[in-house]
Amino acid sequence: MSRPPAASEVSEHRMGRGICGCLVDCSAEDFPRLLNHPEADVVEWRIDRFASRRAREAMDPFFRALSGKPCHPVIATNRPVREMGTFDGPEDRRLEMLAGAAGAGAEWIDIELDAAPGTIAGLRRLGAKVVVSSHVPGGTPSREELRALVETMAGTGADVLKIATLAQCREDNLRVLELIPLARREFQADLIAFCMGPTGKWSRLACLFLGSPWTYAQLPGQAEAAPGQLDTAQVRSVLDIVEEIGGLES
Repeated sequence: MSRPPAASEVSEHRMGRGICGCLVDCSAEDFPRLLNHPEADVVEWRIDRFASRRAREAMDPFFRALSGKPCHPVIATNRPVREMGTFDGPEDRRLEMLAGAAGAGAEWIDIELDAAPGTIAGLRRLGAKVVVSSHVPGGTPSREELRALVETMAGTGADVLKIATLAQCREDNLRVLELIPLARREFQADLIAFCMGPTGKWSRLACLFLGSPWTYAQLPGQAEAAPGQLDTAQVRSVLDIVEEIGGLES
């Protein structure tokens, strides 16, 4: 398997301390502005959250706006119900919407590990890089199960991997965070890994210190995209302090 790009190669933005602001709903008029929000380095567009509130044709202006080449890279995500999202339609329609986002200019597409074979290659032909993600909403698996999950995900050849589990105790965070250097050392893969829920909040910051290309945060005026999300201003403030004392130096 060829090595995915290192975190420093993901984009020209500050991915070593990158903040991905999650965009879960807004008007078509506000959409281009929020794709350029100054508190974010990257923006995740949750297509599923938008589509659950709109008729099919009402989504067209949002796709067209992607071709405006916003300053921030865009990660298009169409999360199905089975992975804590809201999309409950046919799978081929879900993947079609992601392909539409890639064709319209989204730099990144997030797909689930169980997506149909060939999906990654198809998205790359459209010019997008791919995040393969796995979410475990019921808890945090054992160390052995998590390692096996990383190995399976790395085998897809995705550009970046993402694992999010629910923290039920503080130690769950440690099991998940240790996957980041493990993925790099054993599988030459860049991994975003953190825990969800109130007990997992601090792992959303700590993952950057261990090498995650970016972390996800709540944009101002937006609802949280997952339980335990910090807002972009909180994350930026902490990272500014840590950077000032040299804690983000390589």
